[in-house]
Amino acid sequence: MMLVLETLLPVFLLIGLGFVLVRAGWVPAESWRGVEQLGYFVLFPALLAQTLITSDIRSLPLSGMAVTIVGAFLAVALGLLAFQTLLMSWLGMNGPAFSSLFQSATRWNSFIALPILAKLEGPQGVALVAVIMAALVPVANVFAVMVVSRNAAGAKPSLRNTLRAVARNPFIIAIAAGLLINFLRLPVYPPVLTTLSMLGTASIPTGLLVVGAGLAGTSLKHMAPALWASAGLKLLATPALALLIGLSLGVSGPALMACLVCAGVPTAMSSYVLARQMGGDAPLVASALTVQTVASFFTLPVVIVAGRACGG
Repeated sequence: MMLVLETLLPVFLLIGLGFVLVRAGWVPAESWRGVEQLGYFVLFPALLAQTLITSDIRSLPLSGMAVTIVGAFLAVALGLLAFQTLLMSWLGMNGPAFSSLFQSATRWNSFIALPILAKLEGPQGVALVAVIMAALVPVANVFAVMVVSRNAAGAKPSLRNTLRAVARNPFIIAIAAGLLINFLRLPVYPPVLTTLSMLGTASIPTGLLVVGAGLAGTSLKHMAPALWASAGLKLLATPALALLIGLSLGVSGPALMACLVCAGVPTAMSSYVLARQMGGDAPLVASALTVQTVASFFTLPVVIVAGRACGG
């Protein structure tokens, strides 16, 4: 357990540094918008593309991983939708609050998953996260937009516009390009790969600092029961489901560990943006981001140790 905590500590120290930089006023909050855009559109896509181009993708259990991570997501997502009326009554929520509970319980923060798996599994860990993203990001984004649009008071985008936005996601574009080049064995000019590698090296610390900076703008004023329900579902129930599904499909080793970490990281920062733009309960999502990020320092070691004990 101590080794796992020491593995995770640099990740959370960088998140804490980003938080302190904003709260202390050393780097103004408005400056982080450009840093976030740089990471989202350039640095992380470069990391994903370069890793997928150079990795032995054919050796990975692609179908087993996809079914594991998407299956765990669907189990939580469809369960929430099936019991929506009951949950809204039991937890005293309105439609916008339910949409924020849904997002907080189902979406995941790849900015945190990537460095953890890079630390645990090396370059293969990054490739595994990229595979999971290719399987889960489109599904999770479509579900999130549809649920928020059904329950919130903001503008309701069409399914076509939602799918178009997913297709334009720079992560999805980078993953698709990397997979295509890898499977077709297309040659890539070495200096281009070196450039992608240099950009990718900057992505992980930058992303973690951005996560911390984003948390500096949130608060814990919205301490509704839905907050704790989302934390339990996201940090404990989802990785438990991923473990059960993965083991039943024979997924093991680094592939299983990647599924568990991606299932057990906190919700995505983009959940807050979507809630704010479409009329969801943005303060609830902000509080969930803070609580889940802090709590994950204690839950992720448990998830990782359980995964190791089960062959991950």
